[in-house]
Amino acid sequence: MDFLLKQRLVGAVVLVALGVIFIPMLLEGPEQPVVPAVSEMPAPESLPEAGELQDFPGGEEIVPTPPVSIVTDKRLPSPAGNRKSKAPAPGAGLPKPDEPPPAADAGPGQAGQLQGWVVQVGSFSKQENALALRDRLRKAGFATQVEKVRLDKGTRFRVRVGPYLQRAEADRAQAGLKKKFDLSARVMTYP
Repeated sequence: MDFLLKQRLVGAVVLVALGVIFIPMLLEGPEQPVVPAVSEMPAPESLPEAGELQDFPGGEEIVPTPPVSIVTDKRLPSPAGNRKSKAPAPGAGLPKPDEPPPAADAGPGQAGQLQGWVVQVGSFSKQENALALRDRLRKAGFATQVEKVRLDKGTRFRVRVGPYLQRAEADRAQAGLKKKFDLSARVMTYP
């Protein structure tokens, strides 16, 4: 091909390309937005003003039971066997009120959860026996609690001394229980 024919063909292709690009732009008119117009947000609905609060429907009324204390002169059978009772010093096994609370021992449990220790003295099938032992230990100056648990064997009442923040305090309380009441108790994590 000769040189002039090549120039004319290239010029024609450029003119057609420019026409394809610019002619539709001229025919459409002013520039159209790429993002479609969005209608305005609706006004927030106003909530009706609430009257008085009403009770949650379907709930049962829970009536608290008063604490029960039973004091007996009879010796209770010990879970550890023979018991010999001596008159303990008042306040034995309790921390002194002017001492600052000690840091908790790192025991089993989740990080960030306060961990404590209790001394489990016994587990009874009759609540009266657990409460009687609890009262005897309280008279001796131990901070005592009774926990009701349901097991496969039935309901049990656990008598526990504590809780203590440090394992060493729980160990001292366990030794005091062994010495004063001849009870075989065990130290456990709490809760």
